[in-house]
Amino acid sequence: MAGKFKNLLIKIINISINLKNQSRFLFPFTHKRFIKKRFLKHHGYNVSFDNPTTLSEKIQWIKLYGSLEKHTKYADKYEVRNYVKKKIGKDYLIPLIGVYKSAYEINVDSLPEKFVIKATHGSGWNMIVKDKSNVDWFLAKKGIEKWINTNYYYISGEKNYKNIEGRVVIEQLLEDPAQDMKEYKFYCYHGQPQFIMVVSDPELRHLEFYDLNWNGLNMNINDQPITMNSVKKPYHYNEMLGICCKLSNEFAFVRVDLYYNQGKIYVGELTFTSCNGFAKFSDIEFDRLFGKHLILL
Repeated sequence: MAGKFKNLLIKIINISINLKNQSRFLFPFTHKRFIKKRFLKHHGYNVSFDNPTTLSEKIQWIKLYGSLEKHTKYADKYEVRNYVKKKIGKDYLIPLIGVYKSAYEINVDSLPEKFVIKATHGSGWNMIVKDKSNVDWFLAKKGIEKWINTNYYYISGEKNYKNIEGRVVIEQLLEDPAQDMKEYKFYCYHGQPQFIMVVSDPELRHLEFYDLNWNGLNMNINDQPITMNSVKKPYHYNEMLGICCKLSNEFAFVRVDLYYNQGKIYVGELTFTSCNGFAKFSDIEFDRLFGKHLILL
């Protein structure tokens, strides 16, 4: 176990270094040209900036011509907690253990045995710790420090990350003895949720999609197998919808990510450029369906 964790950390460090070095070459190259090339590679068709119809195209338009910089404090995984608290109350926040500007500020001895480390200023920079005694903290802190000192904007081109201060938060690890915890990602347009992505297994990334009436959608993304209707509508579904309406009513488009754990709802994060607009839908008609609700302003 320790060996696998060590190899993972080495991989994280190397990726962080390589991406940081590459950032110097991605920009100031023509951002539009870069998006066009990457979009064609991921989706198999040319992106339209003049008449975008799919969600994937509209996200690219937003990245170029939108006002993503205004969303900085909401994309920040620490600062967004204040927004959530103001909008719906502190009871929906995952319990916070600490926020750190440097990995070397983290006192491992004072931490509980289990927790989650998240970078505040990027996507996918997370570390789930189920037993801190199994972690090589020398390597772990090197990896975390690379996260903190890397500007995610120069990797992804998403301007909402550009001005976020590099930090990490440590939060309580949500656990469910019944192994039934799920993540519900609500696609919200102009203050109204329309579709839900359900992640049943965070590690295996088993995904299913539903409409607002909890009808399964015969689709998936990124070549994952299509399964439908295996997830029951959560008991507190209407409460989830109300949370999403309140958290999304200031934005043209945002994905509100919620955890449902032992009958309690927690807010994970707000995502303004879902999958950076590069998630390939299993059928382009679903990409258009997800895009038609977004009116570009």
